[in-house]
Amino acid sequence: MQAMKKKTCMTLNSAAETIAYNQDLLTEILLRLPTKSLIKFKCVSKQWLFIISDPDFCLSHTRHHHSNGFLSPTALLLKGDCYTPPSEFAIVPLKHYSKVPFFHYIIDPDIKILQSCNGLLICESSRRSYLICNPTTKSFWRLHPPSNSYYNFLSKFCVNLAFDPLRSPHYKIICIWENSREPYKFNLDVFSSETDSWSISIITFEVDEEEAIDFQDGVFCNGRIHWCGYGNETLYFDVENESLKTMPMTLPTRMDAPEECRYFGESRGVLYLAVTYCMAVCLEFDVFEMARDYSQWNWKKRLNLGDAVKVFPELELGCVEYCPGFSGVCFIRSEKEEEPKVVLWADGKIICFDFNEGAWKKLYDLGPGFKIGSLYLGEDDHLHYEKFHAYQYFENLSCL
Repeated sequence: MQAMKKKTCMTLNSAAETIAYNQDLLTEILLRLPTKSLIKFKCVSKQWLFIISDPDFCLSHTRHHHSNGFLSPTALLLKGDCYTPPSEFAIVPLKHYSKVPFFHYIIDPDIKILQSCNGLLICESSRRSYLICNPTTKSFWRLHPPSNSYYNFLSKFCVNLAFDPLRSPHYKIICIWENSREPYKFNLDVFSSETDSWSISIITFEVDEEEAIDFQDGVFCNGRIHWCGYGNETLYFDVENESLKTMPMTLPTRMDAPEECRYFGESRGVLYLAVTYCMAVCLEFDVFEMARDYSQWNWKKRLNLGDAVKVFPELELGCVEYCPGFSGVCFIRSEKEEEPKVVLWADGKIICFDFNEGAWKKLYDLGPGFKIGSLYLGEDDHLHYEKFHAYQYFENLSCL
């Protein structure tokens, strides 16, 4: 019996040595491990640290863990507008709970998330600069605006991030700025991480006052940055070809009430738009889907939060006039992948409507008596006055 144990131990040691001395085999094994495990395994040895830190390995690992050509978010970062400090937000797990200490490695006092894109975040710092961050690897890169459009009292300034690690390890920053001396006339600059340089004013364009395009919240999808418009048309930027094009914003239907908010997003290469309405009590909103050829918006469904209350009676919605008690609408893929899930914050809980199953579900709940977003409320504040934005977090090893 003792001899068998000794033989088994020798066999295991021999296998371990074989793997240790064969870097190609070790790399193939590490490629299949979860991102969080690899972060810990950097401490195993200098060899493992060298392999896991190599940019080519990081890129291969990210590409190894895609699903049908798309990355899947690990969590949502939920940020409130009214009461929440700039650097604070709630983490809503989508796959597993992850206590990622976001931004503790950055010395800037206030960080504001502007956009999430396939594992990288672009944030605005109180120090008049932008930070491109990978919270998984705790790395960041500070970027200053181009000198010709530097922060001043004359320019409106918007930045957007374009990054697809399944196509390229490099990212681009699209900067759009408007000089107040020439209203509705815009310049578009592009920063490339590959060349570490700005291309200044590659496009100059004008926007009709009635079109009202929001250049703050760009959506990166299919290699293009898209902006939400409130007129008949909006714009999108083809990142690879560096060209600006139009797409329609006319909606096929709407409720007989003023719009309150538009939530613009994407899931698996398809653009979606959710429209909420301004009424004393309104628990309904419309969901639209853009045709793949960008020819038109198609109405998908009118969702009613009253149906969600029937499933989750603990939700107290519509109890404050003109504050329905839900916000932060975003779109993520469903497990069956054909249709998206519409995720939103509702009275301190995270719920979703699954188009595949046609049903409301609870996605995340802190438990009885606990509500997401209530931590910073004052004595006279009501949680339903808070408005949330949701940013998707992708756990990967992408290098900056």
